[in-house]
Amino acid sequence: MKRRHFLILCLTPAIAHAHSYKRGLIDIGHAWALPSRQNDGQLFFPIVNNGKESDALVAARSPICAVIELRSNARYDDPALNEIELLPGRPVPMRPSARHLRLIGLRQALKEDDRFTVILDFLNSGEMEIEAVVETAPGD
Repeated sequence: MKRRHFLILCLTPAIAHAHSYKRGLIDIGHAWALPSRQNDGQLFFPIVNNGKESDALVAARSPICAVIELRSNARYDDPALNEIELLPGRPVPMRPSARHLRLIGLRQALKEDDRFTVILDFLNSGEMEIEAVVETAPGD
């Protein structure tokens, strides 16, 4: 019995960090943001369309910032994307210096272990509310 309690205690932090979301045929993995240094932040999560038809992430919003842009990379001078295409069965990763959501006009700094909600708007699948956690790397 002691071993069982030990395993539960060891796994609890991992379970607390791991969260995923599903809306119809769209799956979202662990959503996380880096701690912010200025008025902008970055949000990352894996996403996959398990359907047979294409879909697209077309917008996002959150009460923690003025605007969320869909971005293909971390270069500030590149224009924002109109959508992130979600082809059937193809995972779409998001990570630092690559595809991500830019949080513009943060109302407060993002600090380690903060949590916030984001509403994602999909072309065909509608809206999905997710929670993101602020961390230096996923699972840390």
